[in-house]
Amino acid sequence: MKTRIISALLLLLCAIPIIIAGGKVFSLAVGLVGILAFREILNLRKTHQKIPFLLAAFYYLCFILTIYINPFDATGFMGLSYRLLIFIFLVYCIPTLFYANYTTQDAFGMISMTLFLGLACHSILVIRTIRLSLFFYLIFVPICTDTFAYFFGTLIGRHSLCKISPKKTWEGSILGSFSAMLLGSLFYLYFVSQEGILWVILLTLVLSIVSQLGDLFFSKIKRENEIKDYSDLIPGHGGILDRFDSIIMTSIVMMLFITYF
Repeated sequence: MKTRIISALLLLLCAIPIIIAGGKVFSLAVGLVGILAFREILNLRKTHQKIPFLLAAFYYLCFILTIYINPFDATGFMGLSYRLLIFIFLVYCIPTLFYANYTTQDAFGMISMTLFLGLACHSILVIRTIRLSLFFYLIFVPICTDTFAYFFGTLIGRHSLCKISPKKTWEGSILGSFSAMLLGSLFYLYFVSQEGILWVILLTLVLSIVSQLGDLFFSKIKRENEIKDYSDLIPGHGGILDRFDSIIMTSIVMMLFITYF
């Protein structure tokens, strides 16, 4: 527990100045964290076969390109350039013809994770660019959800939520989202904008639910690969994906709200 607390404090001390600074510093930091997260996916041995070195290098290139594309390009699909999509599909699929242990299932699985993690990192950059308080709101909602879900689950939790994470309960999940909806909405209305109260409440509730789904999704990946943590990069916390699993999912959903609503 002591190691976990110390690691969390050190992360905060490093992250807060970078977040406040924004700009290129923040952009580079997100890219670095994204690459470390992507590396954890590449290192999963039950999800896919071992990726050849040259192919992995192209994977990293595609991932970096996905992070730093223009999100509001009118010629793109939901912000993603068609040219980049075509490049990714070609780079990932054609090598299946030449590497015996590299299957089509591996290729499409890695395409999905490249786009998923890449667009999540990219969404984080865009949200921070729009407004600093909006970015803190994005982080605040999953933290509230996780904190209150754990608190109420420990206090009154009786019914298991799902087999993926047996310690999570329906009571903790529901009350965690309800608490995050209240506190998150107040945070948004006080620090971001006071317009559209009903819209803010809806957005906060959706983000809270999605943050729990993101946590369960990455927990399922760990179960399928029979591992406890994605890595030991952060003492007491595991890997990047262990720490930021909820924010990955919420950032993408928040971008959908921003661009379509």
